[in-house]
Amino acid sequence: MEWITKDGKLVNTFEFISQTALAEFVLKIAQHADEIDHHPDYKIFKAFTVEITLFTYSKKAITALDHQLAEFISAL
Repeated sequence: MEWITKDGKLVNTFEFISQTALAEFVLKIAQHADEIDHHPDYKIFKAFTVEITLFTYSKKAITALDHQLAEFISAL
């Protein structure tokens, strides 16, 4: 699935075969997010699905950092 703009934020949804796989995916993102000091919002639902939202709250906009993080996440 491609990243979409929803309510002025970048959003994508990812589905997994287990919660362990979902947790490993989120952990990889969290480790990278800590390194670059830019953190996404996560919404886990239906047990195996995570919606990720990217937005730079300090700029009140989608920034280049959001797009870079989206590329990193998509590459996983």
